[in-house]
Formats: sequence, structure tokens, C-alpha cells
Amino acid sequence: MKTLLFSLFLVVSHTAFAQECFLQVTNGGGITGAATVYQIHLDGKVLKGNGLGTIHYQEKSNLKKSKAKKFFRKTRQLLTSLQEHNFPGNIYYSLALKENDKQMKITWGDAGHPAPAQAMTLYDEITDVLSHLTFRENNTP
Repeated sequence: MKTLLFSLFLVVSHTAFAQECFLQVTNGGGITGAATVYQIHLDGKVLKGNGLGTIHYQEKSNLKKSKAKKFFRKTRQLLTSLQEHNFPGNIYYSLALKENDKQMKITWGDAGHPAPAQAMTLYDEITDVLSHLTFRENNTP
């Protein structure tokens, strides 16, 4: 009985204190203003959503866990080494990293304020991998 209660306590406390950590890759704008947003989680889960305003992630896929961790590491290194860069244009792109309560983000698209080359290179590397994934309907809320 004690073992069962202790196990239940561990599950509940792990769930209660679990923090959201994900990498977010976005492109959007243009005539419709709609965005396509990918969330890459450390466990390799990839969510894809489209829309204006609040994004609902209606599709999902998976990356190898090692690939997800590599993208996290590279994005963290990039975002911590850069000064703030928030210059969206009519069409814009962004990389963001959310770890617990901390979020770092870079947005570009304004021709007058081009993104650092290493940001565009990393964005292209990540989106190339995402473009080869097969997405299916996301049935989880």
C-alpha cells in the first residue's frame, strides 16, 4: 500500500511540476497574414499548426530524439549569442526557444534589417528536416 501511494505521489508530482520546453519555428505573413508554426519538443514530438492569432496544432510527427536535442542546443547557442532582433516584414520568419518560464526569440523579414546569417542557416537546416517528415492528424488537445 505504501509503495502504491509513493508511486502515485511521484507520478502526480512529476506531472504537476513538468515544465514546457520546446523549439518553435515559424513562417508567415503575406496577403493572408497566416502563419505556419512548428513546435519541436525535446522528446522528438513535432506539432504543426496554421492560422492567425492563436495557433491550434492539428498535425503531429516525430523526429529522432537526438536530432531534436541537437536543434535545441544549436538554437540555444544562437539565441544566447545574439542581441535582440525583432524585425518582421510582410513575410516573416522566427526561431524561438521556450524553456520552463524563459523564452528567447528572433524574428526577421524586414529587408532593411536582415537576420544574422547564422540564424537563416539554422532556420534552413531545421525546416529542411521538417519538410521531410510525414505529418498525421493530432488527436490530442
